[in-house]
Amino acid sequence: MSRLYIGIYAIFLILFGLIGYFAHQLPFFPGDSTISLWLQRITLPFVAWLMVAVSYAGATLPAVVTVTLTAAVLWFSGRKLEPVFIVLLTSLAALLNWLLKLLVSRPRPGHEFIQALGENGGFPSGHTTYAVVFFGFLFYLLAKLVKRPLVVGALRWLLVVLIIFSGVSRVYLGAHWPSDILGSLLLGGLLLAPAIVLYDNYAKSRQKTGG
Repeated sequence: MSRLYIGIYAIFLILFGLIGYFAHQLPFFPGDSTISLWLQRITLPFVAWLMVAVSYAGATLPAVVTVTLTAAVLWFSGRKLEPVFIVLLTSLAALLNWLLKLLVSRPRPGHEFIQALGENGGFPSGHTTYAVVFFGFLFYLLAKLVKRPLVVGALRWLLVVLIIFSGVSRVYLGAHWPSDILGSLLLGGLLLAPAIVLYDNYAKSRQKTGG
C-alpha cells in the first residue's frame, strides 16, 4: 500500500476519532436537529414504508440471515475465501460498533427535538456500519463474481443506494442524529478498506501458490 493511501486512511481515522470524541461530549452537533426535522417532514406514505423496510433489513436478525445466506451461496458455488471475509468483516463491525456505543455513550435523539426511537447508544449507527461493510464488500466483489458489465453496474448502483438509504432511514425514523450516521460511514470505510486490501493480497497469493 502506498504512502498516499496510508496518509488518506490516517486522515479519515483521525476525523472519525474527533467525531467520536465530540459525540461523547455533546448530545448532538449543530445542524443535527435541523436536518432531522427536515427529513421527518417528508410524510409521503411510500417514503415512510421505504424507510421502515430499509431500516428493518439492517436490524440484527435480518442482517444475520442475509450475511449467512450470502456466505452460504458463495461457499456452495465454490468460493471459499469470500464467505470467510464476509462473515469476519461483518462480525468485527458488529463487535466494534457495540464497544464504541459503550465507550461514547451518546444518547439517541430525544422527544424534545424530534420523533425518537430507541434508547442510549446513539453513536455509531450499527445499521449504517453494517451496510457500509457488507454492501461495500459486495460492491468490490461483484466484478469478480459477475461477468456482465451492465449487470455489475446496475447491482453496484443498487448497493450504493442501499448504503445511503440505510443511513437516511435511521435519521428519518429518529433513531440517530445525522452526525451518528457520518461517524458510522467513516467507521465502515475504515473497516472496509483494509479488508479489501487483505482480501486482494490473500487472493493473489493463493493464485500464485495454486491454493
